[in-house]
Amino acid sequence: MPNRWYLGNDIVDLNDSRHTGKAGDDRFLQRVFSPRERKEIQAAPNPDRALWIRWAAKEAAFKTISKARGTPPTFVHPTFRVTVFAKEQDKPDPPVTRFGQVRFEDFTLPLRIEAVGTNLHAVTWMPDPGHDVPPFIWGYQETEGPEADWKESLKPHFSALEWECVSHRLSALARLVARSSLASSLEVNESELEIGCGPGRPGRKIPLVFLRGKELPVDLTLSHHGRLLAWAYLIPPVS
Repeated sequence: MPNRWYLGNDIVDLNDSRHTGKAGDDRFLQRVFSPRERKEIQAAPNPDRALWIRWAAKEAAFKTISKARGTPPTFVHPTFRVTVFAKEQDKPDPPVTRFGQVRFEDFTLPLRIEAVGTNLHAVTWMPDPGHDVPPFIWGYQETEGPEADWKESLKPHFSALEWECVSHRLSALARLVARSSLASSLEVNESELEIGCGPGRPGRKIPLVFLRGKELPVDLTLSHHGRLLAWAYLIPPVS
């Protein structure tokens, strides 16, 4: 069911040891970022944070474009060009929300980034005339370490339709927290909601929301990284 916004999101946990010092990896920088982006990363007070802000923006934009087109484009990272409007800080405290844009071919997507400590959450969407920022609901939640028997413990919390969309443990947990948030926003019993998915390969399937078996025009996007689970969704107003 189409939605005019086509939300896409991505979460980055800067506490993940694999992300420390990546701004000094020239091969990685050249593979992922444009010359302008590389210059901005190197000039930032915290180059690693500047790098992962732009990474998250590209990942979010890829999800938005995939929804808008109906099929994923070839993901060549430098072709998703990120601009961050606000001046970047070393350690955002209190939390900082920044705005920017991501350009890809003939698309220019608005970008919203929330930086809370070492957590970065980016959301992109298709622009809509007369609206600057869609009234989406977004959030993130920390989770514990891996469980050896996660399938056995988590599978009972899903319907058969939902379980087919689960690709791994964090995928399952992200769906659980998003479903709980959606139930609260929709003011329905969570047992009446399902988060299914469209076609595609594991990890890239577009999430779909069902209420009592009927698909809702809810635009939902999910992400996870490190210890973090994240979601963003928009519920169109009733006309």
